[in-house]
Amino acid sequence: MMSEGIRRRNLRADEDGDARLTSGFVTAGVLTFIMLAVVLFTETPVIGPNEGELAPNLVGEVHMSGSSTWVDFELYDEIDFGWTNDSDPNAKWFLIIFMDTDCGHCWVKAEEMSLIHDTFGDQVNIISVAVSLNMQNHESSREEVVAFQDKIALNGCNGGSTDCSSRDGGVHNWTYFDDLRSDYMDTWGVQGTPSYTIIQPDGTVAWNQAQHQDVEVGQALFTLLPIPGE
Repeated sequence: MMSEGIRRRNLRADEDGDARLTSGFVTAGVLTFIMLAVVLFTETPVIGPNEGELAPNLVGEVHMSGSSTWVDFELYDEIDFGWTNDSDPNAKWFLIIFMDTDCGHCWVKAEEMSLIHDTFGDQVNIISVAVSLNMQNHESSREEVVAFQDKIALNGCNGGSTDCSSRDGGVHNWTYFDDLRSDYMDTWGVQGTPSYTIIQPDGTVAWNQAQHQDVEVGQALFTLLPIPGE
């Protein structure tokens, strides 16, 4: 038969084990409650193209002027989600331009795009999103996009009938994003080209041309961007 001392030790061990098990359940319950509270009470940003929303992501490949290659790119990698104007008043904003190298309006606006870059390039990261509209004579290619961006000889721009090197404005020394399949047009609410969206450094849409048809993008940039040195 089990001695009284051994029985007491076993009972004590069982009681300690039950206490530890109970404590573990309580701790797990508290952690679950905390995690649930975080999920319930943390405001999830609304993603969309409208002002005040978190701009949709762009994931694909981009071309920089003068380069012979296209490289991987993700817009959210460039964004500082914790940014505030107080934390970094000199942080760069973003200007997203949906454009089509075969679009007559984009052809006309090419010089304006150059002027915007010359004026605001130190304050804004410009990203031209090259799409190919589902319209007659809108059959762009990467070769055509590069020719438009770098302003080099290639017959095919502006509806397929114009040498890309003859457009107004200078070489577009900023990022060109390949969306020739037009995967992002609906996500960004783009109805036509060119289409402009201004984004804060934290990814929040500050201005969408679709909501201000009577305001030019240059005017919007002058209004939104901080004056250097102030």
